[in-house]
Amino acid sequence: TAAKLAARCVVKYGAQKLGLITTDNYRIGAQDQLRIYGKILGVPVQAVQDETGLASLLDGMREKHLVLIDTVGMGQRDARVAEQTALFGALPVKRVVLLNAASQSETLDDVVRAYQGSGLSGAILTKLDEAVKLGGALDVLVRYRLALHFVTNGQRVPEDLHVMSPDLLLHRALR
Repeated sequence: TAAKLAARCVVKYGAQKLGLITTDNYRIGAQDQLRIYGKILGVPVQAVQDETGLASLLDGMREKHLVLIDTVGMGQRDARVAEQTALFGALPVKRVVLLNAASQSETLDDVVRAYQGSGLSGAILTKLDEAVKLGGALDVLVRYRLALHFVTNGQRVPEDLHVMSPDLLLHRALR
C-alpha cells in the first residue's frame, strides 16, 4: 500500500515532492522491498529506529508534499503495537490504519482499538477484491468515525489504489 501511495504521489507531484521513511527494522527484506519501489520512483528511502531519528528526518523533509512512513505490519494483539504507536508520540504525523476488507467486523474492531491512540486520521480499506461482504468493514469505519482515504483491490502498483465514493462503496456493499 505504501508503494501504491508513493507512486500516486510521484505521478501527481514529482519524485522530489515525496519522502519515504521506513520504521520496519524487524522483518527480513522489508526495507529492501520499499527501497526497490523507491529506486523505481526515484525517491530515496530513509530508515529510522527511534522517535529522535524520526523527528530529525521529518524536519529535513518539511518541503515535501507528502512523507510516507511505512511501519512494521503486525497483528493488533502484538505487544509491539503500543511501542510502534508511541514512536510517533507528539510528532506532527497523521496515522492511517489499513483494514483488510475480508476480515470479520470483530477483528477490524479489535484492530482499530489497538491502533487508535492519538493522531489516527483515517483508514485505507485493503483487499476489497477478496471481500465477500463489506458490511463489517463499513460498520467499523462509521462507528469509529474514520475517514476512508483509499481502497485497494489487487497487487498492481499503482493501479489497484482507488478513491472510493460513498455511492460506489454502498453499491458494492449491497450488491
